[in-house]
Amino acid sequence: MIKAYTTYLTTIKGYSELTATAYGKDLRDFAAWLKQQDSEKRWSTVTLYDVDDYIKDLVHRGLKPASTNRRLSAISGFYTFLKRQGYEVENPCKFESRRKLASTVPNTIPAEDLQRAYDNAHGAAKIMLGLLCTTGIRLQELLDLTWNSIDFKTNELRIKGKGSKERYVYTTTEMLETLRNVKALPGHDDNDKIFTIGQRDARRLIWEALQPYSKAPQLSPHAIRHTFATEAAHQGNNVTTLAQTLGHKRIETTQRYIDLTKAPIKTLCDSTHILH
Repeated sequence: MIKAYTTYLTTIKGYSELTATAYGKDLRDFAAWLKQQDSEKRWSTVTLYDVDDYIKDLVHRGLKPASTNRRLSAISGFYTFLKRQGYEVENPCKFESRRKLASTVPNTIPAEDLQRAYDNAHGAAKIMLGLLCTTGIRLQELLDLTWNSIDFKTNELRIKGKGSKERYVYTTTEMLETLRNVKALPGHDDNDKIFTIGQRDARRLIWEALQPYSKAPQLSPHAIRHTFATEAAHQGNNVTTLAQTLGHKRIETTQRYIDLTKAPIKTLCDSTHILH
């Protein structure tokens, strides 16, 4: 059933392969722990007390709040899936509280480092860096972009986010001109994806482009996303607008970056400059 659940996450819920794999790993760990406690235990007989003991064990193992909370999300989502499949189960996480997360500073990359990396990058790496820096989108959202996702007249990109929810972001005129030139080359149809590599290769390509120009602890696409959000916050942009731009489901996720102000989405993207 775990495999069926992870397939459901990617095909129906629109989760990335990376997230679905992590949830599957979490559930297998929980299943192994249950078996150690009671070899006869079944999904239908798991209780809140089982989950509570499991979380205590995770804390004893040294897992951080964010990791234990993800385990709870995986278990809770799995039981929601089981009920939808017609199984007579109750969600054992229903009354389990998430652990409070410590206030952390998001990993960012100095804007000047990103600028140097972008100026010296070539080909797909340059386009990836440019789009990540000017829009703040997630890596999987970048890789899901097709040519017909782009409106070359308005600089608008239609993004397929988590749960297949669509939103719109804006990039710079320079980036659109670069993309227009690439699209003009033979063999690029509207329904084709702009990038034809997977997450692992994309991460490696971006790391290789950044590594010579930055000593930041995290040289990842998500660190670029944090940088975009942090720059937007420093410029006083509206938390609701930034949440829409980043595709955050909960305003609280965005609140760590920004205080409430007013700014339309296009103005935000036009004014948040990592690259010059």
